Amino acid sequence: MKHLMQDLFSRYHWSIVITYGLTFLENIFELLYPFIIGITIDGLFQENYHSLITLAILWLIHTITEIGRNIYDTYTFTQIYNHLAIEIVLGQVQQGIPTSQIVARSALSREFVNFFEQDIPRIITALFGLVGALVMLTFYDLQIAFYCLLLLLPIVPINITYARKSLLLNHHLNNQLESEVDILAVCQPEKVEKHYTALANYQIKLSNNTAINWGIMEIFIIILFITILIRTVSLSSKQPGDIYAIISYAWNYRQSLDIIPTLVQQLSRLQDISDRL
Repeated sequence: MKHLMQDLFSRYHWSIVITYGLTFLENIFELLYPFIIGITIDGLFQENYHSLITLAILWLIHTITEIGRNIYDTYTFTQIYNHLAIEIVLGQVQQGIPTSQIVARSALSREFVNFFEQDIPRIITALFGLVGALVMLTFYDLQIAFYCLLLLLPIVPINITYARKSLLLNHHLNNQLESEVDILAVCQPEKVEKHYTALANYQIKLSNNTAINWGIMEIFIIILFITILIRTVSLSSKQPGDIYAIISYAWNYRQSLDIIPTLVQQLSRLQDISDRL
Protein backbone atom coordinates (compact mmCIF):
# COMPACT_ATOMS: atom_id res chain seq x y z
CA MET A 1 0.00 0.00 0.00
CA LYS A 2 2.82 2.38 0.89
CA HIS A 3 4.44 2.01 -2.55
CA LEU A 4 1.21 2.64 -4.46
CA MET A 5 0.31 5.65 -2.35
CA GLN A 6 3.81 7.12 -2.76
CA ASP A 7 3.56 6.61 -6.53
CA LEU A 8 0.20 8.38 -6.72
CA PHE A 9 1.41 11.26 -4.58
CA SER A 10 4.66 11.71 -6.53
CA ARG A 11 2.81 11.92 -9.85
CA TYR A 12 0.02 14.24 -8.73
CA HIS A 13 1.72 15.96 -5.80
CA TRP A 14 0.94 19.56 -6.75
CA SER A 15 -2.78 18.93 -7.21
CA ILE A 16 -2.93 16.91 -3.99
CA VAL A 17 -0.91 19.47 -2.02
CA ILE A 18 -3.28 22.26 -3.08
CA THR A 19 -6.40 20.39 -2.01
CA TYR A 20 -4.83 19.33 1.30
CA GLY A 21 -3.66 22.89 1.83
CA LEU A 22 -7.25 24.06 1.53
CA THR A 23 -8.33 21.29 3.91
CA PHE A 24 -5.66 22.42 6.36
CA LEU A 25 -6.95 25.99 6.12
CA GLU A 26 -10.53 24.85 6.73
CA ASN A 27 -9.46 23.05 9.89
CA ILE A 28 -7.68 26.14 11.17
CA PHE A 29 -10.99 27.99 10.83
CA GLU A 30 -12.78 25.20 12.69
CA LEU A 31 -10.17 25.30 15.45
CA LEU A 32 -10.65 29.06 15.87
CA TYR A 33 -14.46 29.00 16.13
CA PRO A 34 -14.79 28.10 19.84
CA PHE A 35 -12.15 30.68 20.78
CA ILE A 36 -13.76 33.48 18.70
CA ILE A 37 -17.31 32.57 19.78
CA GLY A 38 -16.17 32.50 23.42
CA ILE A 39 -14.76 36.03 23.07
CA THR A 40 -17.96 37.11 21.29
CA ILE A 41 -20.13 35.77 24.12
CA ASP A 42 -18.10 37.66 26.72
CA GLY A 43 -18.26 40.78 24.55
CA LEU A 44 -22.04 40.59 24.21
CA PHE A 45 -22.43 40.42 27.99
CA GLN A 46 -20.55 43.72 28.06
CA GLU A 47 -22.58 45.12 25.13
CA ASN A 48 -19.51 45.04 22.89
CA TYR A 49 -20.47 43.95 19.35
CA HIS A 50 -17.12 44.31 17.56
CA SER A 51 -16.26 40.63 17.91
CA LEU A 52 -19.42 39.74 15.96
CA ILE A 53 -17.80 41.31 12.89
CA THR A 54 -14.69 39.14 13.38
CA LEU A 55 -16.85 36.01 13.67
CA ALA A 56 -18.85 36.89 10.53
CA ILE A 57 -15.68 37.53 8.49
CA LEU A 58 -14.10 34.26 9.66
CA TRP A 59 -17.27 32.35 8.79
CA LEU A 60 -17.50 33.94 5.33
CA ILE A 61 -13.86 33.19 4.44
CA HIS A 62 -14.33 29.62 5.68
CA THR A 63 -17.42 29.19 3.48
CA ILE A 64 -15.61 30.47 0.36
CA THR A 65 -12.63 28.19 1.08
CA GLU A 66 -14.85 25.13 1.47
CA ILE A 67 -16.70 25.82 -1.79
CA GLY A 68 -13.41 26.17 -3.66
CA ARG A 69 -11.99 22.98 -2.17
CA ASN A 70 -15.05 20.90 -3.03
CA ILE A 71 -14.98 22.05 -6.66
CA TYR A 72 -11.23 21.50 -7.00
CA ASP A 73 -11.38 18.10 -5.24
CA THR A 74 -13.94 16.66 -7.64
CA TYR A 75 -11.94 17.65 -10.73
CA THR A 76 -8.57 16.55 -9.35
CA PHE A 77 -9.48 13.12 -8.01
CA THR A 78 -11.71 12.20 -10.96
CA GLN A 79 -8.72 12.72 -13.24
CA ILE A 80 -6.46 10.70 -10.94
CA TYR A 81 -8.90 7.77 -10.89
CA ASN A 82 -9.22 7.75 -14.69
CA HIS A 83 -5.45 7.47 -15.11
CA LEU A 84 -5.08 4.88 -12.35
CA ALA A 85 -7.87 2.62 -13.64
CA ILE A 86 -6.43 2.63 -17.17
CA GLU A 87 -2.95 1.71 -15.92
CA ILE A 88 -4.21 -1.05 -13.63
CA VAL A 89 -6.36 -2.69 -16.31
CA LEU A 90 -3.65 -2.59 -19.00
CA GLY A 91 -0.94 -3.70 -16.57
CA GLN A 92 -2.91 -6.66 -15.24
CA VAL A 93 -3.89 -7.77 -18.74
CA GLN A 94 -0.19 -7.92 -19.62
CA GLN A 95 0.43 -10.04 -16.50
CA GLY A 96 -2.24 -12.52 -17.63
CA ILE A 97 -4.57 -11.88 -14.67
CA PRO A 98 -8.05 -13.40 -15.23
CA THR A 99 -10.68 -10.95 -16.46
CA SER A 100 -12.88 -11.49 -13.41
CA GLN A 101 -10.09 -10.35 -11.10
CA ILE A 102 -9.19 -7.40 -13.33
CA VAL A 103 -12.80 -6.16 -13.25
CA ALA A 104 -12.90 -6.43 -9.45
CA ARG A 105 -9.49 -4.80 -8.97
CA SER A 106 -10.36 -1.96 -11.30
CA ALA A 107 -13.37 -1.19 -9.13
CA LEU A 108 -11.36 -1.63 -5.93
CA SER A 109 -8.71 0.81 -7.18
CA ARG A 110 -11.31 3.55 -6.85
CA GLU A 111 -10.98 3.13 -3.10
CA PHE A 112 -7.38 4.34 -3.23
CA VAL A 113 -8.51 7.53 -4.91
CA ASN A 114 -11.33 7.82 -2.36
CA PHE A 115 -8.69 7.48 0.33
CA PHE A 116 -6.81 10.50 -1.00
CA GLU A 117 -10.02 12.44 -1.64
CA GLN A 118 -12.00 11.63 1.50
CA ASP A 119 -10.03 9.73 4.13
CA ILE A 120 -6.85 11.81 4.28
CA PRO A 121 -8.91 15.01 4.81
CA ARG A 122 -10.72 13.10 7.59
CA ILE A 123 -7.36 12.18 9.09
CA ILE A 124 -6.28 15.83 8.92
CA THR A 125 -9.55 16.84 10.57
CA ALA A 126 -9.16 14.18 13.27
CA LEU A 127 -5.59 15.27 14.01
CA PHE A 128 -6.69 18.89 14.23
CA GLY A 129 -9.51 17.88 16.54
CA LEU A 130 -7.20 15.84 18.77
CA VAL A 131 -3.98 17.84 18.82
CA GLY A 132 -5.59 21.24 18.26
CA ALA A 133 -8.17 20.73 21.00
CA LEU A 134 -5.49 19.52 23.42
CA VAL A 135 -3.31 22.56 22.73
CA MET A 136 -6.21 25.00 23.11
CA LEU A 137 -7.44 23.30 26.29
CA THR A 138 -4.03 23.73 27.92
CA PHE A 139 -4.57 27.50 27.72
CA TYR A 140 -7.88 27.20 29.58
CA ASP A 141 -7.13 24.41 32.07
CA LEU A 142 -4.15 22.07 32.08
CA GLN A 143 -5.97 19.43 34.14
CA ILE A 144 -8.72 19.03 31.53
CA ALA A 145 -6.10 18.66 28.78
CA PHE A 146 -4.45 15.93 30.87
CA TYR A 147 -7.76 14.08 31.19
CA CYS A 148 -8.13 14.11 27.39
CA LEU A 149 -4.59 12.81 26.91
CA LEU A 150 -5.17 10.06 29.48
CA LEU A 151 -8.09 8.76 27.41
CA LEU A 152 -5.68 7.59 24.69
CA LEU A 153 -4.27 4.88 26.98
CA PRO A 154 -7.24 2.49 26.52
CA ILE A 155 -8.20 3.67 23.03
CA VAL A 156 -4.88 2.88 21.29
CA PRO A 157 -4.75 -0.87 22.18
CA ILE A 158 -8.49 -1.21 21.51
CA ASN A 159 -8.01 0.00 17.94
CA ILE A 160 -4.88 -2.09 17.34
CA THR A 161 -6.96 -5.21 18.05
CA TYR A 162 -9.78 -3.84 15.91
CA ALA A 163 -7.39 -3.22 12.97
CA ARG A 164 -6.25 -6.85 12.95
CA LYS A 165 -9.83 -8.13 12.86
CA SER A 166 -10.75 -5.68 10.09
CA LEU A 167 -7.79 -6.71 7.93
CA LEU A 168 -8.79 -10.38 8.11
CA LEU A 169 -12.47 -9.68 7.33
CA ASN A 170 -11.58 -7.39 4.42
CA HIS A 171 -9.30 -10.07 3.00
CA HIS A 172 -12.17 -12.56 2.92
CA LEU A 173 -14.59 -9.95 1.51
CA ASN A 174 -12.25 -8.99 -1.33
CA ASN A 175 -11.59 -12.64 -2.17
CA GLN A 176 -15.33 -13.05 -2.60
CA LEU A 177 -15.61 -9.90 -4.75
CA GLU A 178 -12.86 -11.10 -7.10
CA SER A 179 -14.85 -14.26 -7.85
CA GLU A 180 -18.06 -12.34 -8.64
CA VAL A 181 -17.70 -12.08 -12.43
CA ASP A 182 -16.98 -15.80 -12.82
CA ILE A 183 -19.95 -16.71 -10.62
CA LEU A 184 -22.31 -14.41 -12.52
CA ALA A 185 -21.03 -15.69 -15.87
CA VAL A 186 -22.01 -19.25 -14.95
CA CYS A 187 -25.17 -17.96 -13.27
CA GLN A 188 -26.06 -21.08 -11.32
CA PRO A 189 -28.75 -20.11 -8.77
CA GLU A 190 -27.10 -21.95 -5.87
CA LYS A 191 -23.68 -20.36 -6.48
CA VAL A 192 -25.16 -16.88 -6.99
CA GLU A 193 -27.14 -17.18 -3.75
CA LYS A 194 -24.11 -18.50 -1.86
CA HIS A 195 -21.93 -15.67 -3.23
CA TYR A 196 -24.22 -12.82 -2.20
CA THR A 197 -24.93 -14.45 1.14
CA ALA A 198 -21.18 -14.60 1.80
CA LEU A 199 -20.78 -10.94 0.77
CA ALA A 200 -23.60 -9.91 3.08
CA ASN A 201 -22.15 -11.92 5.99
CA TYR A 202 -18.70 -10.34 5.65
CA GLN A 203 -20.20 -6.84 5.39
CA ILE A 204 -22.34 -7.48 8.47
CA LYS A 205 -19.32 -8.72 10.40
CA LEU A 206 -17.33 -5.64 9.38
CA SER A 207 -20.18 -3.36 10.40
CA ASN A 208 -20.65 -5.16 13.72
CA ASN A 209 -16.92 -5.05 14.38
CA THR A 210 -16.90 -1.29 13.81
CA ALA A 211 -19.99 -0.74 15.93
CA ILE A 212 -18.61 -2.76 18.87
CA ASN A 213 -15.27 -0.96 18.70
CA TRP A 214 -17.02 2.42 18.62
CA GLY A 215 -19.26 1.42 21.53
CA ILE A 216 -16.34 0.39 23.73
CA MET A 217 -14.59 3.67 22.94
CA GLU A 218 -17.75 5.62 23.67
CA ILE A 219 -17.92 4.24 27.22
CA PHE A 220 -14.50 5.74 27.98
CA ILE A 221 -15.47 8.99 26.21
CA ILE A 222 -18.64 9.32 28.33
CA ILE A 223 -16.56 8.99 31.50
CA LEU A 224 -14.14 11.62 30.17
CA PHE A 225 -16.85 14.10 29.25
CA ILE A 226 -18.63 13.82 32.59
CA THR A 227 -15.29 14.41 34.32
CA ILE A 228 -14.66 17.47 32.14
CA LEU A 229 -18.11 18.92 32.87
CA ILE A 230 -17.57 18.52 36.63
CA ARG A 231 -14.14 20.13 36.37
CA THR A 232 -15.39 22.99 34.18
CA VAL A 233 -18.21 24.11 36.48
CA SER A 234 -15.72 24.14 39.37
CA LEU A 235 -13.64 26.81 37.58
CA SER A 236 -15.38 29.78 39.17
CA SER A 237 -12.81 32.23 37.78
CA LYS A 238 -13.77 31.49 34.17
CA GLN A 239 -16.04 33.74 32.11
CA PRO A 240 -19.10 32.31 30.26
CA GLY A 241 -17.19 32.52 26.98
CA ASP A 242 -14.30 30.52 28.44
CA ILE A 243 -16.69 27.81 29.66
CA TYR A 244 -18.27 27.63 26.21
CA ALA A 245 -14.83 27.31 24.58
CA ILE A 246 -13.72 24.56 26.98
CA ILE A 247 -16.85 22.48 26.32
CA SER A 248 -16.58 23.09 22.56
CA TYR A 249 -12.93 21.99 22.37
CA ALA A 250 -13.69 18.94 24.52
CA TRP A 251 -16.57 18.08 22.18
CA ASN A 252 -14.30 18.52 19.13
CA TYR A 253 -11.85 16.13 20.76
CA ARG A 254 -14.65 13.62 21.25
CA GLN A 255 -15.81 13.92 17.61
CA SER A 256 -12.27 13.32 16.38
CA LEU A 257 -12.09 10.10 18.39
CA ASP A 258 -15.38 8.96 16.80
CA ILE A 259 -13.71 9.09 13.37
CA ILE A 260 -10.99 6.61 14.37
CA PRO A 261 -12.96 3.31 13.91
CA THR A 262 -14.01 4.26 10.37
CA LEU A 263 -10.46 5.27 9.42
CA VAL A 264 -8.95 2.09 10.87
CA GLN A 265 -11.45 -0.04 8.94
CA GLN A 266 -10.71 1.82 5.70
CA LEU A 267 -6.94 1.55 6.15
CA SER A 268 -7.28 -2.19 6.72
CA ARG A 269 -9.33 -2.51 3.55
CA LEU A 270 -6.78 -0.52 1.55
CA GLN A 271 -3.94 -2.66 2.89
CA ASP A 272 -5.57 -5.79 1.45
CA ILE A 273 -6.43 -4.09 -1.84
CA SER A 274 -2.84 -2.89 -2.19
CA ASP A 275 -1.54 -6.45 -1.83
CA ARG A 276 -3.77 -7.46 -4.74
CA LEU A 277 -2.87 -4.56 -7.03
